[in-house]
Amino acid sequence: ELIGVGAAWFLMASPFKHATDRAGAITIPDYLVSRFGSEADNAAHYLRLVAAGALALFVTIYVSAQIDATGKAFASFLDWNYYVGALVGFGIVVAYTFTGGFLAVAWSDLLQGLLMLVGLVLLPLAAFVALEPGALASELNPTLLNPWGPGGLTLPNILTIVSYAAIGIGFLGSPQIFTRFIAIRDQSQIRTGRWVAMGFTLVTDTGAVLSGLFGRALLVGADGDFGKTLGTSGEQLLPVLVEYLFPTVMVGIFVAAVLAAIMSTIDSLLVVASSAITRDVYQQTLHPELTDEELTHLSRRVTLTLAFLALTIALLVALTVPGRTIFWYV
Repeated sequence: ELIGVGAAWFLMASPFKHATDRAGAITIPDYLVSRFGSEADNAAHYLRLVAAGALALFVTIYVSAQIDATGKAFASFLDWNYYVGALVGFGIVVAYTFTGGFLAVAWSDLLQGLLMLVGLVLLPLAAFVALEPGALASELNPTLLNPWGPGGLTLPNILTIVSYAAIGIGFLGSPQIFTRFIAIRDQSQIRTGRWVAMGFTLVTDTGAVLSGLFGRALLVGADGDFGKTLGTSGEQLLPVLVEYLFPTVMVGIFVAAVLAAIMSTIDSLLVVASSAITRDVYQQTLHPELTDEELTHLSRRVTLTLAFLALTIALLVALTVPGRTIFWYV
């Protein structure tokens, strides 16, 4: 993730900002058309349709994964019914995205990011303090230290390692990140933003990894049953570890931090997808005479439609695929 975030900010952000400013682009398909075609070409229309369609498909499925995570978070932390939690989280995000648009999403992402930062710094620190001296070495299963994973050097393990490492590649074309590059005020803010992005990623990713290591040593031990204690793929580690280490009032802060991470993804993606459909499909391809006010009203309706489609997918999957994880959706 550090390599991917660094490459996006240090190598791509500045030239991309120059190119989109020069072309007057306000969406990703706008930029693609300015780079690879002319508005006079039929190819430009097809390019807009393909790009907007890809964004809408990707976003809808990925948002459904985040809605699923919302329901799981409420169920894990507060013992809520999964479906009630999913609907409550969904309702909150859709409300402020629908009413506030891109500006509301940008400001809420700042506050949500700060909550995530605090939570992922406090948790590993508290877990480390709770560990007895030498516990990290003695309580972990030695096979976990094999760099190739269980079973050693095998083709499935190599492919797993490559696929995890390739997560960073996603940052080089992540639409919600590149719309921020379009919206950023000037090049000086890019120079500042790259260090904020790198620092945030380093601290939060380190906190997440250390929470996993320390949490396993505290909660499971060398011979414990990892799956039963911490859920499929360890997804329950964070809520279990928080309840183990902190008083009840602190659990609320971590609920907010987890939901912040989820909601910041949902709102950013919804804005990207709705803008692609309303501007690039409806306005630029079908109805160029559409005014900004009409475009805003249409964008809100599209946002609601995509959101409810993602909710439907999430609920259907919850009913039919037990034991799913976020990576199952991905």
